[in-house]
Amino acid sequence: MINIALIDDHPLAASGIGAWLCATGRFAIAGTARTLNEAGNLMEKLNPLPEIVILDVSLGTEDGFDFIPALEDICAQKGVERPCILVCSMYEDPFLIQRALDSGANAYVAKCAESEEIITAIDKILAGDLYVNPKYQIQTPKRAWQMLTSRENEIVSLIKQSLSSRQIAKRLGISIRTVENHLAHIYEKTETCSREELLEL
Repeated sequence: MINIALIDDHPLAASGIGAWLCATGRFAIAGTARTLNEAGNLMEKLNPLPEIVILDVSLGTEDGFDFIPALEDICAQKGVERPCILVCSMYEDPFLIQRALDSGANAYVAKCAESEEIITAIDKILAGDLYVNPKYQIQTPKRAWQMLTSRENEIVSLIKQSLSSRQIAKRLGISIRTVENHLAHIYEKTETCSREELLEL
């Protein structure tokens, strides 16, 4: 039996995925969490850690990707290997998929995908491979994205999740003016003039 932890702020989504996985007879749900704090506490408590963590991109006002380095720290303290991470998100934007992989995720599956795709992704990452549906055509990041700092990439990621400058400032713990300053640099580096143009890249 393969143990899985579900980290998603939508209870119905988490319970639906969990119930379907358990019904296959191959998986058991080791625990669920809705926030970064709950996720960290869950990982601290579980022994052994699950083989797979299914992680959402957005956890309310929190960035799901922040869980990955936190999990790595927990695993280092425990002296164990990090579980494989499957990002399952409503967003199908190639930029977010690339950011997930760059952050250390092993797979990315859209929530609108067929259920069997989650099984395919799990089997792939347990075998040591990465998984992204070929239709997303993830390639080498555009040079413009490579020029952005990690903070700027994070802000673009949040823009692509339709967050306002005020919401981004709250999530990152910075001022709106700082967000706007970052945006000015992002526009210059990507040769864009607006959020709409960023969304098209």
